[in-house]
Order: sequence, then C-alpha cells, then structure tokens
Amino acid sequence: MPLAAGLTILLLIALAQPRLTSQAAEDKPRADLDGYRKDVEPFFKQHCLKCHGPDKQKGKLALHSIDANVLTGKDIERWKAIAERLALGEMPPDSEPRPDARIAARVLAWIKAELAKGGEKIADAERKLMLPGHGNRIDHDALFGRPPTEPAASPARLWRFSPQIYSHFVPRITGQKPGGKYQVGQVFSTAPGEGFKDYADLFAIDEPTISQLMRNAEKIVEMQSSRGPGLRPVSEFLTLVNPHQKPSSEQVQQAIRKQFELALFRSPTAEEMKRFLALYEKNVKDAGQVTGARTTLATILLLPEALYRMEIGGGKTDEHGRRFLTPRELAYAIAFALTDAGPDATLLKAAERGQLTTKEDVRREVTRILNDQQIAKPRILRFFEEYFEFPTAEEVFKDFPNKQPWRPEILVNDTRRLIEYILDQDKDVLKELLTTNKSFVNYQISPKGQPLPGRIHNKEPVPKDATKPGRNKPTIRYIEYHELYSLPPDWKWTDKQPVELPADQRAGILTQPSWLAAFATNNENHAIRRGKWIRERLLGGVVPDLPISVNAQLPDAPEKTLRQRMEITRQEYCWQCHQKMNPLGLAFENYDYIGRYRTTEQVVDPTGPIRPNPVKGQPPIRAMREVPVDATGLIEHSGDPELEGPVANAIELMHKLAASPRVRQVFIRHAFRYWMGRNETLRDAATLQDAERAYVQSGGSMKALITELLTSDSFLYRFDPKASPASH
Repeated sequence: MPLAAGLTILLLIALAQPRLTSQAAEDKPRADLDGYRKDVEPFFKQHCLKCHGPDKQKGKLALHSIDANVLTGKDIERWKAIAERLALGEMPPDSEPRPDARIAARVLAWIKAELAKGGEKIADAERKLMLPGHGNRIDHDALFGRPPTEPAASPARLWRFSPQIYSHFVPRITGQKPGGKYQVGQVFSTAPGEGFKDYADLFAIDEPTISQLMRNAEKIVEMQSSRGPGLRPVSEFLTLVNPHQKPSSEQVQQAIRKQFELALFRSPTAEEMKRFLALYEKNVKDAGQVTGARTTLATILLLPEALYRMEIGGGKTDEHGRRFLTPRELAYAIAFALTDAGPDATLLKAAERGQLTTKEDVRREVTRILNDQQIAKPRILRFFEEYFEFPTAEEVFKDFPNKQPWRPEILVNDTRRLIEYILDQDKDVLKELLTTNKSFVNYQISPKGQPLPGRIHNKEPVPKDATKPGRNKPTIRYIEYHELYSLPPDWKWTDKQPVELPADQRAGILTQPSWLAAFATNNENHAIRRGKWIRERLLGGVVPDLPISVNAQLPDAPEKTLRQRMEITRQEYCWQCHQKMNPLGLAFENYDYIGRYRTTEQVVDPTGPIRPNPVKGQPPIRAMREVPVDATGLIEHSGDPELEGPVANAIELMHKLAASPRVRQVFIRHAFRYWMGRNETLRDAATLQDAERAYVQSGGSMKALITELLTSDSFLYRFDPKASPASH
C-alpha cells in the first residue's frame, strides 16, 4: 500500500513539472539563413572574430568559415561548442567588451533552434546554468542597468522539503522533542559543493528514498498509536488499534481527519475521505485491524503534500502565461521561506478566509512574521551561513599550536552571534557585515570559565610546565581563543559584547577567524579560495571550472612565502583564471590559517643551521626566519570602474567593496537565489531592481529586502505549465 502511495508521488512529480512540447513539422526543416545574416553574423564580427577569425583561432575554433546552414551537419560540433560557451557566459571572455545580453540571447536562441531542427541540443550547458554556484553567468548590467521589459514569474514546480523541514515535521506530528528517545532516520539530504543547498529543482524523491519514507511512516504511526514511557499517543488512533473492539465508521473518519490535520494542516476533501475509508476497509480485511489501521494512517504521511511544497498556481492564466499561487500554496511558501515549521494558525486562517489572495495580503503576513520575536526564523541566519560559508571551518582539520585541541565551533558560534547582532540592528546590514570591527569573542563562556546555558564550553588545557620537575626550561603557553581576534593574552572575558577589535586589523566577516580558518588548509592559507569567494560572492564574477588536465598543486617550497609559491600560476594558461582570484585573496595574507593577525610570517632559512627534528624518526629541520608579510592586492575586471585599482590590505579592500553599488547588487542576487530556490534569469530584472530599491530606501534593512523578495512577482506567480514554453 505505501508503495502505491510512493508511485503516486512519482506520478504527481512528473505531471507537475512544466514540460516543453514539440510539434512535429509537416515539412522538412529549413535552415533559417535570414536569421543568421540578421543576428548571428553581425554578432560574430563584433565580438568573436578577433580571437576566432582568419588571423587567429584561439582554442582551434574558427568562426569566419563556419557553415551558416546548421542542418548540413558539416559544422555541428562547432555550433554546439559556440552554443555551450554562450549559454555559460564564457564567450566572449571577461577581458573583452560585453555584448548586449538580449542580443546574445537572440543569437543563442537561433543556434538552439537550428540545432533542434537536426535533433541536437545543449541541455547539459543549460542545466548547468540552473545549478547552485552558476548564477553569475547572467549578465549583471542586463539585470540592473536597464529598465525591465518582461514580467517575472517562476516555473510551476514541486519543491521537496529540506532536511530541516523534515526534522520539524516528525516531532510535530508525534509530539516528540527533537533529539528525544523516539526518532526516525533523516530521509532527505542536500548536495555538497558550492552555492545554496536547497534549490527547488535539485532534488527528487527516488525509489530508495521512498522505501525509507515508508519505513519512517510506519514507525511514526506506531509512535502515534502506542502507549509507553515518553510516548504521546493520538487518542483518535488508539481506538483504531484496539484488536478487541471494532471502531465505528465515525471513529475511523475522525482518525483519518486527525492525521490529515497533523500532517497537512487541513481536513481531507470528501473525495479523499471516501478513498481512505475504502483503503482502510481493504487493509483491515487483508492484514487485520491493527496493521490495517496503521497502514492506512501511514499512507497519509506519504502523500506528496506531506513531502513537497506545492507551487503550481491556481486560477486563470494572465496575458503573460502566469498564474498566482493559491492561498494555501502561499501559506506554505511564506512559512517555509522564513521557518522550518510550516504555516502557523494565523497563516492558515488567512488562507481559509480568502485573506491571502493579493500582494498586499502577502506583505501583511511576511511583515507580521518578521516582526514577531516569538516566531523562530532560522532560514534567515542559514542564508548568511551558506552565503559566507564560515561554518565549514568545523570541517577543516587544523594543526593547532602546541597540540591544543582545535575547537572551531567556538569561532563559528561567535560569528553567528555577530550576524544576529547586526540583523537585530537592521541598519546597513551588508556594509556592517563587511566592515565592522566589532566581534563576539568566546561569548559562550562565563567569566569563571563555565559554560553558559546552551553554550559550548571552551575546554582549553591549563598552561603547564612542559618539562620534568627541576629543569629550568620555559613553559609552554597555550594560545587562548580570544588571541585569534587580535586581543592581548591577558584579556579578560566580559559579557559586554560585542567587543571592539583594532580597526586597522579587523573589518567584517571576512576577517573573522571562523571565515579565515574555513578558507585555509590545516596549516597554511588558501589565497586562491579566498579570492575565488570574493570574485563570485561580492563581485558577481565567474571563475571557470578547473580543467581535468591541470594539476592544481603549488610547489613544495618551505623557503618561500605563499605569494612567491603562487607565482607559478602566472603562466599564461593559468593566469587567465588566476588573475580573477589571486590579487583578491592575497590581500588577506595578514591573517594566518587560524585567523591570527600578523605582520611577519615564518619561512625556512635555506642558509640557516640544521637542527634535529623533535619528532622521532623524522629528518632534521632547518632554522626558520621571519619575513614581512606582503598583503597588497588588486581589484580589476570587476565591472565597476570605481572599484578598480590596488589595495594595501584586506581592511582597505573590504571598505572599498562595501561602498560599491555593484557589490550590493550581487548580494541581492544571492538573496534572490536563496529565497526563490533557483538562479535568476533576465525576466527577474524587475524583481531584483525593486529589491535593491527597497534595501537602499530602508537604509540597508534586511527585513525590507526579504519582504520585497517575498512579495515580488518572481515569488508570487508561476508560469502555467500548460502554456506555450516560448512564453517563458
């Protein structure tokens, strides 16, 4: 029976997804040579022939001699290569003037149409455009630099629940506290890698997941219908699982209705009640009273509505091929945009009473939830965690000094608390996140070294003599975690936080030890990764994937600084990508691999004396020498002429970036992706421009930005899956 429900899920997923339809041509396809002469040929001449013409064929790609008739198949591979590079924004390169995005889109559309006539497609490239971490490929100026020309909407879709939503779902319907005695296995997961983790089209429910969901559903119903220590059975269910008493039809209906209300926040329709009553009778006949009743109740937990956010849209299709989300869809969309717990009673009541049918209605509810301190809104903090990626510090092993335990969760929690503090102020949020010299420092530790309620205790070892008694040798001083913030060793803990750090040493999240440790290896910095993050997350640039043929290893030269070792990346083949990362990441060389500020760094002295290695069995080591840190950097190819130029260090870099309108716009693009669950397209220009306007006019309020996004056409409308795909 649960398997049938699982198959129903798969069927509904297939039916709910918008599909491209094709109409078989009555005549043999004909090449559109007029379109080539009108759009493609002029585009090639203006943007491509310099590198791919008669005098130069970069990458062995020549466009001056390409066959304009794609249908001959003569140059089919060349046409596919062009289409893929256009789709991914890799043609023309960043160093060349950017073409008009709409003209480039027309050229790509022509190539795709001609390829389709011959049964060819570039689906892989287009699919890649929709994946997390690839949203920057849409031309930035086309999104923010021109008046919008098209109305926005999102595709009709089913959005699978996130692991966090499922973690709330089970305790809510069983009455169990998260982490309690009775638990079920987590069914859902998110993909590793760069970018936001919860994209609407990224995950489906496959057959192994359905099997686990079936086992979970059976266990959940057993918890709901059993007495025992720690269990909170549903009274309506106890009647059904009593083998000595046959329940009445009304009692069966009450139990079915209760499970619908628990799992779906609604009562069953008359048709659903009829189906589940019939299902109950069949299950009891086949498997007996107890098993049959529990199987019926478990099946309700496998309905698509219990596992997916339904975002199809209802009502009439407007002139743009869009449909407004239904009140119930909006209740779920609003709730899960901000929380993991589903719609509250006020949202459900508004949906039932027809008070969730306009943009103004949505604004009212979003504002209510954002301003209600009693409603937990974990998705807001999670946005910043996934955007800055500082929690990954907990995944990076560190060779911490003097064999001390590495406790990255202390640093991560400090940064979380700083973000919460800035969000509470809700003023110039992005600027503060990028430039503040305030920080919470070991904020989870009390003055006496005891953990505060619900906090992590800093279990640092007490400094002790590292030698045998009687030996006159210095003791090992263990580094305290506050020293990673540039505070003196004798700094005393205070609950008056955040703490002011030296303004010439700290500026925002990117100078927090958690972020610096996350973007470093176990014992040295990773300027390339740091620079890549800035290029993509703040400047909205694109760094191509590392070619398979490239050995991405810096030379092992302990006598050189990281900057000197990175000189190898200036080779022509490497520098076309590394010039986008290295000059930005090297500006952070004033910080070491655990976030300590420094003005000098240690390298091996090749002329120094050789000493025995204190590690038994290891070769001798040479003496170390101190060299000044070079933290100069450079901003170029940013898309903003006001940003271009050298910077003395990370502090100057961050203040310069924080003042840039482009950086603000790129941040808004990332916020769009997180709350829409997809990458932006050219049709979302109006949504992005309105969001920026709301953010600026509110003085940099994150609440204003989120409210504008959640009341935008991109959030509220869905393209009609039955409408012509050409319209969206």
